Amino acid sequence: MTGGQTVFANLRARILSGELPARATLRETALAQDLGVSRTPVREALRRLDEAGLVEFVPNRGATVVEWTTEQICETYFLRAALESRAAGLAAARIEPADLDRLAILIDAMEEFVRATDAEGIGRLGVLDAEFHRIIVAASGVTQLMALAASVGRAPMMASLFRRDAAVFRAGSNHHHRDILTALWSGDALWAEVAMRSHILAARNAVSSGRSGSGTEPA
Repeated sequence: MTGGQTVFANLRARILSGELPARATLRETALAQDLGVSRTPVREALRRLDEAGLVEFVPNRGATVVEWTTEQICETYFLRAALESRAAGLAAARIEPADLDRLAILIDAMEEFVRATDAEGIGRLGVLDAEFHRIIVAASGVTQLMALAASVGRAPMMASLFRRDAAVFRAGSNHHHRDILTALWSGDALWAEVAMRSHILAARNAVSSGRSGSGTEPA
């Protein structure tokens, strides 16, 4: 990845994990020093985070982490459910064996962190989860669908909002991943589509009732 892509991935994971909380100000110079890079890749990363809806540029303050309402987060899940379920249905007929193997590895890796309580472990779970979904959307082979899914982004689950039953919910979410993988292995487009939609909407329902757990998006 380029320097800007690496910085973007780093900052995105820290925002989604709650390490960089809502309303936090992200200053180019401080971030560049912290990450050991020049200001150019930081500037590129902040621009991409703005496009993804994770930060906004406030006059005289620079980039600030966006504060999402529960309603906004739930709406994002509805959009993701529509896009990613379609992607999963298409991927069932197109995904390569190597990608299926990679998904299995990611599921096993996530299992190590589903009961994590520290910010680092929860953040790592979020990164693995995002890669799981990215592979499936990419396997659809539809450029427009990939672009739309990327534009919707993944809403951050702020640690202060979602604490109850965290580990139990995340364990269940990873079980959904196994169902999705089984559907993809079978090549059953309808099953894959329904499994993905159910997975994402389960996360949406958990968010709306405050049961999703601390610090990371569960789907």
